[in-house]
Amino acid sequence: MRGQPVMDKVEVRVPSATQFSREFARVYGDLCTDRKVFHPSQFYIRVGDLRNIGYQSILHVHCQMDRHGNHKLELIDVGDLSFQGIQREILRVFEIEPVHLELMRLDLAADVPGVPVLWFARNARAKWKQWVAEIGKIEYARMGMRRVETVYFGKRPNCFRIYDKISELHHQYDKLIRKVSDGAETLSFEEKYGYPETGFVMTRVERQIAGGRLPSRIKKIAHLSRLPEFNPFDRLELSGGPHYEPNIAEYGMKYFTGTGLRSTADEIGLHRLRSLVNEVSAGNASRVFREYQAFLTSGIGIDEATLYHKYQESVGRQLAG
Repeated sequence: MRGQPVMDKVEVRVPSATQFSREFARVYGDLCTDRKVFHPSQFYIRVGDLRNIGYQSILHVHCQMDRHGNHKLELIDVGDLSFQGIQREILRVFEIEPVHLELMRLDLAADVPGVPVLWFARNARAKWKQWVAEIGKIEYARMGMRRVETVYFGKRPNCFRIYDKISELHHQYDKLIRKVSDGAETLSFEEKYGYPETGFVMTRVERQIAGGRLPSRIKKIAHLSRLPEFNPFDRLELSGGPHYEPNIAEYGMKYFTGTGLRSTADEIGLHRLRSLVNEVSAGNASRVFREYQAFLTSGIGIDEATLYHKYQESVGRQLAG
């Protein structure tokens, strides 16, 4: 099956004095006053979605909150771009050496086949204490007529986002089909994406990093080559492992406490459950979780090392391109 990209979005800060490329300068001169392409925003003088005119980026011109008035270039759907391809896309818009540009946001991901979103909602935990109140139940992101299961740890854009990747691909495919004229040939879902149209489960685990939270070792475009050595999931804790169904005869009255914990974990997620148990047990959630581990693990799943390995393999292939 075809591997999906793991670097999905890249945003860079471009110094205000930087000149546009010769080709784009002509395009910008023709379209900068066209409200169908460029419009003012809360933070920038103009914002233009260049994907409508053959580019792969959104341009934010002169930040009004920045005393230098710097630009931002938002590279979208960079999954099909190598390290060199990302630099070429920047050069299509600006006359600058891309490797020196500072990253403003980076979205990194790993795809996990066979493990549903519900498993992560129940078994994943972020290690940032301040995120306890930010995660709990599965959200449903509306995509056209489809509802995509999504779990968040933290506040966007600095968060983990875990969602049903196959449902998202179905949404993309629905839009593609609507654009195809009657009678025109089109690829099937499996031909387009490399996955069966039905009966296949794949969850995307995504780390979004922005707002000055990027570590110093991956602060610039030049540092993207280091991504295989950077673990974006180092603060995501996954519980799981061998599982057997607890027996009421073995656990006695504890069986009912255990099944209650399991039911609550399914409803609000392991992260929030731990916080609630800490509140009612004088901070002894770790002891309680060890005692009732058999109720809080499942046979399917993934561990931290395997998740990182999947990411390393995919990002290495993408950068080499």
